[in-house]
Amino acid sequence: MTQSNRMLSKHTTSEGVVVWSRCACGRLRMDLVPYGADGRRLAAGGGRCPRCA
Repeated sequence: MTQSNRMLSKHTTSEGVVVWSRCACGRLRMDLVPYGADGRRLAAGGGRCPRCA
């Protein structure tokens, strides 16, 4: 998460930790950080704004 993002909430799930944030441009973003070292981080939202990446 970059400094232009503001974390809104963080939730523990059975798959990992879900983090909801809002970019400075206003877009909502969801990241899933899976448990374990071999898991890949998944994201939804953002994409077009360079600050959302």
